[in-house]
Amino acid sequence: MQEQQQRQIRGLSLSQQMRLSLDLLRMDGARLRRRLRLEAARNPCLDLAETPEERSDRQRLAEQVGLLRLSADEAHLARALVHCLDEHGWLSDPVPEVAGWLGVAPDRIEALLPALQQLDPPGVFARGLAECLRLQLQARGRLDPMIEALLQRLDLAAAGDLAAIQAHCGCDAEDAAGMLADLRALSPRPLAGDGPSPAPPELELTAAGDVRLTAPQPLAGSQGSAEDQAAARALVAAVEARGRTLLRIARRLVRLQAPWLRGEADLRALSMTALAAELELSKSTVSRAVAGVAMRTPRGTLALRDLLRPPASPLNPAISRESALAALRALIAEWPPGRRISDARLAQALAEQGIRLSRRTVAKWRAGLQGSRG
Repeated sequence: MQEQQQRQIRGLSLSQQMRLSLDLLRMDGARLRRRLRLEAARNPCLDLAETPEERSDRQRLAEQVGLLRLSADEAHLARALVHCLDEHGWLSDPVPEVAGWLGVAPDRIEALLPALQQLDPPGVFARGLAECLRLQLQARGRLDPMIEALLQRLDLAAAGDLAAIQAHCGCDAEDAAGMLADLRALSPRPLAGDGPSPAPPELELTAAGDVRLTAPQPLAGSQGSAEDQAAARALVAAVEARGRTLLRIARRLVRLQAPWLRGEADLRALSMTALAAELELSKSTVSRAVAGVAMRTPRGTLALRDLLRPPASPLNPAISRESALAALRALIAEWPPGRRISDARLAQALAEQGIRLSRRTVAKWRAGLQGSRG
């Protein structure tokens, strides 16, 4: 009986570890860091490298929480939410997801946000740009129905289109210019100021052609209860597993797209399905891993997903859509004058070049090309 219980406990532990690993794998670098920051604040056995500026910004917010009229449970939740803010000071992750991290109902966070959005600097705990600007306008006593309407169309403010602002808000030119000036005086990143985001790409392609992780890795310490130590070790193991998966994927992508990374050739056609098969991983694992992950390379900082190029069609696994489209464009440009260009003839001409596309695909692509004739 005891052996059966041990087997069940071991199976449950493995299942929890797998769920944690999958949960972290689908996070991009910024979201992972927020999750780790929260866990490090709750667990004395988890050590996470942070800059003094990052610590001091959140410490000031946590001190302000102590001045709010909150119950002990609300204050505890509020301090935890401080560690869930992104580098700008926004609560940018979906509230239900954050609630899952904290083990509370989402409506408890929603109920607490109005109080937390009164903290300094104005704009913190916003869930998006419009809300961030609204909180700052409110703090300055500049929020009115007219500028509230403009917050619904920030694209007009970004373009500086005074005529469109007048039409949308029903105001005159003077009011439109005044509202635009008010918005431009605000900071979209209240916690980070106007400096660049400090979060670097998670991966880097070295001069030697290898890929390395650049993000600081958490460490599990020995201070605290046995439960805290076990939780810290599990989290560190999940982060390490995520890192190994990222490195496997990135190194294979670098090997396959090396000529393009050196500036010597175009990107080769490579589907996510084909990459997953080469790595003996599921397509869903690869999809989760590359989402939102960037790598610093000699050609600039690239999203890993940018190194994947779907083939022109299943019949052309080695030919990218861009290459096939370029061939179609060249055929149309060089087609003999006076000779009717039909989709069927174009498909046949492409097939003679080794590019097999259906007539329907040719018609669809052709309709989108500029400069086609006939």
